[in-house]
Amino acid sequence: MNGTMALWGAALAVGAAMCYPARADEYASGLYAGASLGVADVRSNGYANVDYYGFDERHTAWKVFGGIRPIAPLGAELDYLDFGNPSSGADYSYDSATSGAKAGALYAVGYLPVPLPLLDVFGKFGVARLYQSNSVYYPASCVPGHECAQYFGLFRQDAWTTSVAYGAGVQAKFANLGVRAEYERIGGSSGEPDMISVGASWSF
Repeated sequence: MNGTMALWGAALAVGAAMCYPARADEYASGLYAGASLGVADVRSNGYANVDYYGFDERHTAWKVFGGIRPIAPLGAELDYLDFGNPSSGADYSYDSATSGAKAGALYAVGYLPVPLPLLDVFGKFGVARLYQSNSVYYPASCVPGHECAQYFGLFRQDAWTTSVAYGAGVQAKFANLGVRAEYERIGGSSGEPDMISVGASWSF
């Protein structure tokens, strides 16, 4: 899956939404829940053994979410996002690196007044609790009497940060079923992971 597939999913949702009539009982309670699958860009930056290293790799990602929409233009949503745990090969300052990111995010959601009853265009802004885990293997000092290639140092960094989260998306609705495509990004002290995804939700 990649960003192009997510854009095709969004276009399909828009086209399908125009073919179905509106329902009078839509969002009877305002509650919904769902899940999405997509691709994330995991970024890290820091220092390992006094050398700066940079990391920027893509990985399959997923999320689950639930929310409430008590009135048409406004709602709130709680997400759990797993950005994956990609690895990178040798760089000028390290032999290999692995970075992972996960987050819980609470959003306020605003919906644009689109003149199509089964289509939502929305923006999200809120706060996230982000966990990042970075591991970097780098060449270490040689030990006399041994081959240098056998020895590597390990730099490990685990960090929790609280920061802003934001995103935007589009959703088509078919009775209680919603099909959405969206983009989300979360700030972080050692990198800002983002995700583009396609998923489904169910309204109660």
